[in-house]
Amino acid sequence: MPDPRLSDTVVARLAAWRVPRVFGIPGEPVAELVEALHAAGGEPELVPVRHGGNAAAMAIAHARLTGGVGICLSPAGPAAYGLLGGLDAARRDTPPVVAIIGGEDPVRVDQMVAGLCRQVWHVEDPRRAPARVDEAVRAALAGRGPVCLVLPGALGGPRPTPADPAGAVVEELSARLPPAATVTVDGEPDLIRHTGRLPPDATVLACAAHEAPGAALSCAVAAKLADPDRPVFALVTDDGMRAQGFTELVTIAQGWPRWPDPRLVVLVLHTRASHPADEVPYAGWARLLGLHGVRVTRPPLLGPAVTQALTADRPSVLDVPPTPHP
Repeated sequence: MPDPRLSDTVVARLAAWRVPRVFGIPGEPVAELVEALHAAGGEPELVPVRHGGNAAAMAIAHARLTGGVGICLSPAGPAAYGLLGGLDAARRDTPPVVAIIGGEDPVRVDQMVAGLCRQVWHVEDPRRAPARVDEAVRAALAGRGPVCLVLPGALGGPRPTPADPAGAVVEELSARLPPAATVTVDGEPDLIRHTGRLPPDATVLACAAHEAPGAALSCAVAAKLADPDRPVFALVTDDGMRAQGFTELVTIAQGWPRWPDPRLVVLVLHTRASHPADEVPYAGWARLLGLHGVRVTRPPLLGPAVTQALTADRPSVLDVPPTPHP
């Protein structure tokens, strides 16, 4: 009999400890664990949050109010740095908290949480995962500060995954890009590699992988302020919009009436499949701010949506969800 999936095993052990909920950022490195939580039917429930600091604060509050263990979840990398303030608070006040961090570089995770988490376990083998989860929960309940479980970036083989929309989006954008436009791009390698399809007269600002999620939107605002006559396009991941996109859309909404050329187009690319309960209405939020917002529900609508954004009399947000594989 084959070993069970690592993600399913971790969720099963949390359920066995009667953990009612996990507060976490559902980013790509922990996508399979998020899917396993959804498949568990709310035992435990995933409470999606937009920032690591919020996840840690909720886990601490849960632990203080219930006396049970509080679980916070984050992808490794920039998103996980938000956990640090909360883990430091847990270290000082010692509520029972377990931080679960998923990513490809366990050494960097160890360095990040050093001095904040009392103990760190690396969970890679499904056969040993139940013991590791049990040890972490027991240690957290024993007091004396938070502990950490580090999961690998791939948790046990592929499930049906969404098609990456980046290539189609860049192709449609390239065919319609105005001359001498500026394009800013979030720092995911799979996204950056598609920018070679853009016209040679376009200025491409690719954010580095270590920059904060959503940095492409901040760069787009700066580019527009530096040259308001020039059209600007931001290719931002869904995780980046969750991290800081909402506040930067407020910045755009306040500033665009002073721009001689209103063309700032934000294309939100979903890099993972999201559960329906976790969908965020980026286009709707844009419309509430007085911007142009469209959710592109089918691939054939992408080209017309880009054209409409280019002819709008105000900045635009195009929300491009993933297209499932057959």
